[in-house]
Amino acid sequence: MALVHVHGIGNRGLEDERRAALRDSWFRLALMPAAGCRSPEAPILNPRWGNLLPPPAWDWASLRVDGVESLGDDGAAGDDSVREIVDGVVAAVPDVAEGHVLVTAARTSLLWALELLAASTEAPSAEERDATVAFCARAVAYWAWKTDDGRRGDGIEFFAWLGEVEADVDLLDHLEEELNAWSAELQGSGEREGVPDEWEKFGSVPVPRPARTAVRRINAALARTVAGGVMAVSRRFTPKGALLFADVAGYLAGRGSIERPGPVVDLVGKALDDAAGAARAHCDPLVVVAHSMGGNIVHDVLASHRPGIRIDLLVTVGTQVGLFEELKLFIASDPAVPSAHVAKVSALPNVKRWINVVDVRDPLAFAAGPVFVGAEDLVFDSGAALPHGAYLTSPDFHRRLARRVAEGVRL
Repeated sequence: MALVHVHGIGNRGLEDERRAALRDSWFRLALMPAAGCRSPEAPILNPRWGNLLPPPAWDWASLRVDGVESLGDDGAAGDDSVREIVDGVVAAVPDVAEGHVLVTAARTSLLWALELLAASTEAPSAEERDATVAFCARAVAYWAWKTDDGRRGDGIEFFAWLGEVEADVDLLDHLEEELNAWSAELQGSGEREGVPDEWEKFGSVPVPRPARTAVRRINAALARTVAGGVMAVSRRFTPKGALLFADVAGYLAGRGSIERPGPVVDLVGKALDDAAGAARAHCDPLVVVAHSMGGNIVHDVLASHRPGIRIDLLVTVGTQVGLFEELKLFIASDPAVPSAHVAKVSALPNVKRWINVVDVRDPLAFAAGPVFVGAEDLVFDSGAALPHGAYLTSPDFHRRLARRVAEGVRL
């Protein structure tokens, strides 16, 4: 098997590189086994197309307007990302105290706290990445099994042990004790229904160091949020935000034609070629995961530049593929569709299965099913304050997607 992940808008430099390794660990744990991967060494390709687009000619001078916040240096991308997470907690619970961000979230929803933890984690080594993914995966499986995917309850009203946790530094240790007790409970009772094998195979997983570091980063971000106000309310566009527009315009202007494709099309097409070769060599499926603008690029490439590559599973997440087709922005778009005789765009003949995931609170996510034949629209509620970037850092997303792929159970 081979998997290709095509990133979305606004990913340049170190931020995506830091997250890519953790994202790949999630793919190896959940999606790839569910899709039929038999090789633990199956390649995951991440064509980074953002840096192929031209930089701003005046270094974002268009963002600097007299009388508004000076933009200057945005600071570390990783710090901004964590601060956005903390903003969501502050917006929901304005009086949250330093050292109690995760506990505060957990008392409302343990799943919410686990999602915040996973999204704030950075792991410096492969071993720590895998350990962090295993710990978060088991914790979410524990939550799902105990609460029946949240239908029985959540937070402190359901998990009474949360009342014993005084601060964030203690939460992970209490959680580890609960996971070990849960594992012993399962072994003693023989009840394993609803607990996927890939979550159980790790046995007892101690709290990894990156998870403890993430707790410190989260609470350090709280001080900046309190001092500067909630970013989502107070900030004007930053260079990071402006890249959302720059990348869309840059791709459309430079994608080229079928005869002379542009550099982004060449890069993604080459990654698909390499992945297809690896999949054939191992008689394994070929999976493509595309986030945001990456979905539009993948559709262009598969429809117009690589029609001969067969994709076993295409997963688009938070994408605008449906919108782009409505606006007829693809190379292959046919202005005559829809018509009185043709209701939807035909399915891509080289894609066996297409799952399109939408968070209903994500303003950049659009349905594909009403526009394309064969597209499976599935809803996932990340619960994040800024949901567009929250899909692939969410342990619950990976758990539910793997279940859907393997068993046909709706997200």
